[in-house]
Amino acid sequence: MQIFLICFGCLFSMMILAVERDTIHTSITSSKLLEVSDTDVSLLDQWQLSVQEWSRYEELMRGVRGRLSHPNISPIEVLGIHARSETERMHYARIWARMMRDDALRVLQFQRAYDIEAKSLNEDEPLIDVSLLPKTIKHQDKVISESERVLVFLRLDCPLSDIVFDQVYQRVSLLHGIDTYFVDVAESDHDRVKAWARERGINAQHVQSGKVTINFDNGLLESIDPDRNSVPNLKRRKEDEIKPLTLDQLP
Repeated sequence: MQIFLICFGCLFSMMILAVERDTIHTSITSSKLLEVSDTDVSLLDQWQLSVQEWSRYEELMRGVRGRLSHPNISPIEVLGIHARSETERMHYARIWARMMRDDALRVLQFQRAYDIEAKSLNEDEPLIDVSLLPKTIKHQDKVISESERVLVFLRLDCPLSDIVFDQVYQRVSLLHGIDTYFVDVAESDHDRVKAWARERGINAQHVQSGKVTINFDNGLLESIDPDRNSVPNLKRRKEDEIKPLTLDQLP
């Protein structure tokens, strides 16, 4: 009888331990479910990711990836860069390619709609007043010398600046070099400047060779021209000497 009671006691203790383990497991499971419920489901749907994938993305962003990449890098790019197999890499590449294609189509559709409405609103009125373009300065050489570089001071999101730059860049093969300077643009807007360069069709070889440089003004125009608000603004530079320039003086 004593042996039976001891065995029964052991069995009862084991049952208690099993119940405690089940309780702990249930508690952990409930905690995980709570984390899932706290996850922004709309973000998971937007990026076509599971809860596990989103957790891995957040973990990667807390590490080196978060320090190396722009804060706005997409979860798909992060997971693709850190793919654990070729199959996983191709999976995220496929998702990203579809998203980029869909976004490009949306942008084009909106651009077409905008063009239609802009044409309807503006009718035959020109958007750009050509009279505002830099005037010809009399009594100066018509063509700049081969040793002079052209300085173009611009602003982002300025149609007139784009037109002036395009006029200068069309002559890049005839010029010693073109130095562009963005006025009132912070260096944190580097991505916007890169996007502008792509839109203008600047040849990468011209930039790599120094034929064309892209710079932030950082007060340069104000230091050489009191009328710094006159942007776009053209200058000609030979060594340390900077003089005014107009489109008419270009070759």
